[in-house]
Amino acid sequence: MILELRRMQRLVRLAWHLLLGMLAAHLVLRTIKKLAHRLPRHQRYAQAVVQWWNRKLCRIINLRIHIEGEINAHPTLFVANHISWLDITCLAGKLDARFVAKREVRDWPLFGAMATRNHTLFIKRGDASVTATVADQMTWSLLQKNNFIVFPEGTSSGGASVERFHARLFQSAIRARAQVQAVAITYPHPHGTNPAAPFVGEDNLLRHLWGVLREPAIDISLIFCKSLAAEGMDRRALATRTRNQILAAFATTAMEADISA
Repeated sequence: MILELRRMQRLVRLAWHLLLGMLAAHLVLRTIKKLAHRLPRHQRYAQAVVQWWNRKLCRIINLRIHIEGEINAHPTLFVANHISWLDITCLAGKLDARFVAKREVRDWPLFGAMATRNHTLFIKRGDASVTATVADQMTWSLLQKNNFIVFPEGTSSGGASVERFHARLFQSAIRARAQVQAVAITYPHPHGTNPAAPFVGEDNLLRHLWGVLREPAIDISLIFCKSLAAEGMDRRALATRTRNQILAAFATTAMEADISA
């Protein structure tokens, strides 16, 4: 009974926040874009709106974020393992960065509108020409001192493993002589990964959200690994190295958990 009451209370707060998100996506962000000639830094204003909205969403669903490591302050390609749509909300609230996402995200209720208004670049999986175009756009944006967030696995892996990193988008950081920083994402739980967190395969977004609202709290750990200078590196080597950094962060976290137990 208490769990259902908590879920309904959160649902009411969430509905109001989603309404504010719709207004932000369709009015505030659109207005900022139209006034770009008067507001040269309009992207920063839009990013501030998106960050505020995602931080508030994390508080509503009681997503407790724990950060380790230093967030790189230079133009950076952030690359992370992918477990859930919750990853996106957490990173969007913490980082001043644009996303590269699969094309299906554009059709998600509200989240797709927010992503589009925030200049997310969308990729069609398996389409090499689209990926190459996106990499070119990323290069130009990184040269303009903007940051990007990419999930190089290309899909969510559920937290039990880290799939191979696709290397093509790493080329943008190499061309722009930018930094690359790996981010290891975990959802700590006494039995490994919190079973409420993974959003995998054909999971339904609204059904998954309904389950998340039932949880008293969900912990997420964002471990920022040592940043790497991309200049002069091979993109495949860079993909392998950042994946290994994330695996090493996982191993360290597991060892610390064993010691504390």
